[in-house]
Amino acid sequence: MDINEILFIGLRWVHSIAAISWVGGGIFYLLVLRPFLRSYPNIKEAQIAANFRDLVSIAMAILLVSGAILTFERLTSGFIGPSYVIVLCTKIAIAAYMFYLVRFVKSGLLKRNESMSKPRTKGWISLMTGNPAVVVMGLVVFLLADVLSAIFENGLRL
Repeated sequence: MDINEILFIGLRWVHSIAAISWVGGGIFYLLVLRPFLRSYPNIKEAQIAANFRDLVSIAMAILLVSGAILTFERLTSGFIGPSYVIVLCTKIAIAAYMFYLVRFVKSGLLKRNESMSKPRTKGWISLMTGNPAVVVMGLVVFLLADVLSAIFENGLRL
């Protein structure tokens, strides 16, 4: 095993830990912390949310840098085909939407337009932009990562 292989194993590990931290933290928040905080209204959710937002910001930065390097490494390997590229593009599109939601929608950097305040629209927007949606998309990204690994390993055998 040469130094490049060791570095890419380490990079994949760091990439995975960042993804686990973000998605696992989101699952913990939805299933454990949020119900707990509803039971104890004296606890300030804003401080907990700010700390979690810091974790997510760090994870996003790590995922962007390591993901770009890993993508370039795989695309230049010569062992991928069209199915790999299609799944990869789908994974990147979902991850980009997750980043957009967390960075701009959830942080309040985008100004809300008036159509978002209509009750009918608000339900759909909440469904597509809420915390559960981000967690579900994160789980789908994990699934697509496994699919990419299987496609890549199959390409190595051919």
